[in-house]
Amino acid sequence: MKVLSLIFCSLFLFKQIQVNSQFLVSATFLNTTDPSTLSSFTGLDLTFDVDMYKIIYNTTGVDGQPTIASGAFCTPTNTSCTEFPIGVYEHGTSLKKGDVPSREVQEAYIGKIFAAGGYFVVMPDYLGMGDSPGLHPYCHAETEATATLDMIKAVREFIANDLQMIDNGELFLTGYSQGGHAAMATHKYIEDNNLLNEFNVLASAPCSGPYEISGAMADTIMATSYSKPGYIVYILASYQLVYGNVFNSYSEILHSPYDSIVVPFFNGTNTSLGMTNLNNQLPGIIDSLILDSVMQNFVNSASTLSHPLWQAMTDNDNHDWLPQRPIRMYYCTGDEQVTYQNAIAAETAMLANGAQNVEAINMGPGMHNECVFPSLIDVYNWFDNYRTSCSNVETKEVNKKTFKVYPNPFEESIYIENKTNSPCLVSVFDSYGNVVFTKKEDSSILHIDMQRFASGFYFIAIVFDKGSQITRLIKQK
Repeated sequence: MKVLSLIFCSLFLFKQIQVNSQFLVSATFLNTTDPSTLSSFTGLDLTFDVDMYKIIYNTTGVDGQPTIASGAFCTPTNTSCTEFPIGVYEHGTSLKKGDVPSREVQEAYIGKIFAAGGYFVVMPDYLGMGDSPGLHPYCHAETEATATLDMIKAVREFIANDLQMIDNGELFLTGYSQGGHAAMATHKYIEDNNLLNEFNVLASAPCSGPYEISGAMADTIMATSYSKPGYIVYILASYQLVYGNVFNSYSEILHSPYDSIVVPFFNGTNTSLGMTNLNNQLPGIIDSLILDSVMQNFVNSASTLSHPLWQAMTDNDNHDWLPQRPIRMYYCTGDEQVTYQNAIAAETAMLANGAQNVEAINMGPGMHNECVFPSLIDVYNWFDNYRTSCSNVETKEVNKKTFKVYPNPFEESIYIENKTNSPCLVSVFDSYGNVVFTKKEDSSILHIDMQRFASGFYFIAIVFDKGSQITRLIKQK
């Protein structure tokens, strides 16, 4: 899924590093990004330039056999610091093999933001995506986790041997949409397999993920309609790949002509057909997509979970377990793609299991793409409570009362009271991350006319010489 409407000009320099390592196959330098634009966009105090690499590494496939995978790695640079924590960002749903972080899609800039703030950032492309052969096992928890952990191992080799820097032993996990499921799956896999000594998760923050696939997401399949029917077919194709018992051919489960339309999307070599293209060719009415007999068998076996699809979905649930490390699950109540009930179900189950530090965080009534920006900014700030910052970097303390933004909510105008007596850069972003207003200002009171903008969420980022401040705003009708 597309997130963050960022348009940057980058200088692409390619230098491939061949290594003899257990997990790392190669690292290709892509580009360097200055932190100033990232700071302006996010309102975060981001310190470091960011070098980005494409990583190819050894891992295992769904059959347990050796294969390769790719991903993007971002590292802080232009710094006297040599020691940072590792942050993992898991990307959202994509169909085209090249629609991945290592090809520097827009979503990869989320990783750059975290790296500019002082993280080694790992962004797996996943199995079957990027340079990895075959079909992607979509929302398959085990291989989401193993592809992530094997990339961390490869990156650790690169950090130590080629960058000659230090992984400080702290690990943070986040991701959005499918990436929320992958982040949760990775955290669960680490704890289930007693790997905390190797992968020291200090906190994880899955966002808008389908954690309860056999519950909240199954309700989607059994509903009358769904705005993103391609996701249903993706799940079917994935679980047939992994388990081999869901169907023999698309004509067994889908009405014609959809049984033929979907084939090139899921042939394992798709480089040109995206999810939007697929959704536009499929009916939003579930009964028009899935054969009546198939749907009836699925519904009738809901209580026994005897249908192979129920068994596959249950096998990839990751909402009901007992985490030892802190988890926050971010959601928006207007999410039309991944219902927020996933986060509520996970919070309820984990607390019932005895979890001490688990919370579902309501980020407001936004839709799926509107929830990205506020969630990940809050994730960044929450992780700051747990990580060890580089001791060689002077941190800037921001007085949150330095700027007063009012009224909030507002109807037509907002005002900013500047108490610093120094100039500042003011930028207003809509909920998709688009800049709708920007101005360098040195007056004590700034008036911004917002009459022409639609109702909804906005963010105002104020950057000044001693730090930055970001505030979420609500425009009412």
